Amino acid sequence: MSASAGPPAAAVSSKPRFTRTDAALVLAGAGLTVVLAVAVTRRPVQGVALLVVVALVAFVLLARERLARLRISALLVAGMVVLPAAALLGPSFALPSFPQLFLFRVVLALVLYVGITYLIVRTRPLPFAAKDVALPIVLWFAWLFIALAWSADKAGAFNYIAIVVTMMAMLLATAAAGGTSRRLRGLGYVLILAYAFVAGFTLLEARFGIRLPTSRLIDLITSQTYAVTSVFVNQNDLATYLAFCWPFMLCAFFFTRRLRWLALDVLFILLGAAAFVRTGSRSSLVAAGISTLAAIVLFWHLGSRLSARAGKILGATVAIVLVVAAGYLLFNNSQSDMLRQFRLEALLSQAQAGKGSGEIRTNLTSRGFEIAGSSFLLGAGPGQAESIISSGTNALGISNLHDWWLETYADGGLVGLALHLVFFIVLVAALWPIARRDPDPYTRYLASGTVLALLGWTVGAVGPSSSVSFAPLWILYGLGLAVVSRSRLAAAERELPAAAASGPAGAEAAG
Repeated sequence: MSASAGPPAAAVSSKPRFTRTDAALVLAGAGLTVVLAVAVTRRPVQGVALLVVVALVAFVLLARERLARLRISALLVAGMVVLPAAALLGPSFALPSFPQLFLFRVVLALVLYVGITYLIVRTRPLPFAAKDVALPIVLWFAWLFIALAWSADKAGAFNYIAIVVTMMAMLLATAAAGGTSRRLRGLGYVLILAYAFVAGFTLLEARFGIRLPTSRLIDLITSQTYAVTSVFVNQNDLATYLAFCWPFMLCAFFFTRRLRWLALDVLFILLGAAAFVRTGSRSSLVAAGISTLAAIVLFWHLGSRLSARAGKILGATVAIVLVVAAGYLLFNNSQSDMLRQFRLEALLSQAQAGKGSGEIRTNLTSRGFEIAGSSFLLGAGPGQAESIISSGTNALGISNLHDWWLETYADGGLVGLALHLVFFIVLVAALWPIARRDPDPYTRYLASGTVLALLGWTVGAVGPSSSVSFAPLWILYGLGLAVVSRSRLAAAERELPAAAASGPAGAEAAG
């Protein structure tokens, strides 16, 4: 007996239905496109701003589910990792119509807002194990606030303090990258991308004369048509940044066997060298030489624990080439204006004859010591040395001391100089053994590059006009603290399994 067939089921259409909502979205999209097109053509600034707002709204609507699942800690970590690179690029990454609103300030505001919120709701302390190393720089920061009491130019003092606050925030954000190995690697990759942009842009300057609005050469009539500044204000700042990066590129030959990384490293060295010879910075050249000689001492004992023999030979060859090239540039007799600016003899003869760059350096040093001495070695106060040397009947016609050590002494006195020097020495002392013996190759690599760059900075500090706003210095300080913290945290993490494996007695001893 067959079952009786019921009424045929309603056929389900496989074609998607076009609803009224879809029609409304299409019409709204078309209308919005017309409005944006008219706005961009009639009023470009307002049109672009409206386009950005619409893009943000669309992003929030489309990604609202992911944003709802996003943890505040993940957002904070992303901001801290990006912040150093944004600081390197500085005002170069700003809207032309809003030059004061650039990427670094936006990211910094985001990090501060999210960071303060996160610290309020977080119950456990942040994983940072280099508090003892960071203490002197924190005390130096506090001393600047005390020195406000006797600062004559209060407006200049508060402006100087505001810059230091910004740089200290970036230093701490960079140092926080040492909380985890993954975060520290992320920071390294972001800094590599930043270097690629900085060094790569010098090719546009050298080949096509394209300069960013931040460059002092953009509207300056000068015979130095070969000079490049990239994202920095002047050639000396660029040269100092390249001198900071040089040890990391040199160390790569001793820490990796991967051909793609070595090829990229060689490319970066060639880009950096092509840019460096167009800066004419003698101090940065000497700084790079000091870093290279210190690298020989650092890597002398490491034997087979590092990269392949070919990499070591190549690294040693590059180091020797740099020392020879530095010697040639310092004592060259070339007729090229670009190469003659490196001549050390010219600086010495100018100092003896009382003219040119040599005379300016001599007068700045003398005035810096006078400023500190006339304030009972307490310093004139934050930002005061700049206004003193640029005003009055005996003004030097220049507004910066062009020596970071002298600047800390003139503004902060003997106390400020001592605190900053103690931080510098303690940081170098903490990084050196990590560079020699840390079991993690990446941590050892970063420690090696950082400590060598710091040793070069002992002389390179006379390069930038003022280092209080020189972002690469504070990033280097923060990276050093991050490496020290990561090494100590990793050592503590390795001790925990060993203590657990040894039983209650071992755990008691570890505690």
